Amino acid sequence: MCRLRPLAAGLLFDGVTRVLAASAQDAARFKALGVPADRVTLTGSLKLDVAIPLIGEVEKAKLRAELGLPPAGLVLMGSSTWPGEEAALVQALLAARGRGLAASLLLVPRHAERRDEVRTLLERTGLRFHFRLQGAAPGGVDVAVADTTGELRKLTQLADVVFIGKSLAPHEGGQTPVEAAVLGRPILHGPRMSNFREIARSLDTAGAALEVAHASALVEAAVGLLGDPARRERMSAAARAWSEASRGAGERTLAALREELAKAGSR
Repeated sequence: MCRLRPLAAGLLFDGVTRVLAASAQDAARFKALGVPADRVTLTGSLKLDVAIPLIGEVEKAKLRAELGLPPAGLVLMGSSTWPGEEAALVQALLAARGRGLAASLLLVPRHAERRDEVRTLLERTGLRFHFRLQGAAPGGVDVAVADTTGELRKLTQLADVVFIGKSLAPHEGGQTPVEAAVLGRPILHGPRMSNFREIARSLDTAGAALEVAHASALVEAAVGLLGDPARRERMSAAARAWSEASRGAGERTLAALREELAKAGSR
């Protein structure tokens, strides 16, 4: 970093009037590269300015029926899952039921074209399941698979606990936890959230999310949360508070741009 600073300051940032940083860490890095502190403004991440239309209780009940989920009971959701993660979530469902919890599983694979792979997994379990692409479920199921696109925000509103996919080994990167947080859902995620590292760390610190090291830890944490409504409520409130506090990047970005345009116009 120190060796790059003269080059970056002299070439990369020559003529740059303002740097709008998405995080405090990004702001510190730009300053370390030689950008004057008065040119760095922390605006926050535009990814966090998310507004999600809420569905009412009638629509939720209709959606549960279409998926084959029972009208009452807990829902564990796998959000944008990758291979291996569905199997861990099935184990979590079985463990939860083994402890007497009335729970169902809602799987939303990241790639809908993996439906045959997921079907093979579920056929081995003996559980009742239904794939949404086939239409409305003819009856109740243990596992609903949303092998469709564009419905994640709506489906998340049925969940009591959400696991964020692509975050357990051997996968890397993680899927976004922002929508689940905006909707106030307790969040579980693996350690491999490199694409959303700061967001995941912030959610953990706020008490809105828990990191699980591996598949067996996911099972234990999911069952623990499903069986602890008070903790779910605390995490839900923390997620909503985190989301509210994280908003405003768009307005701050526009304000900074207006300032720079005004300065340019006065020259």
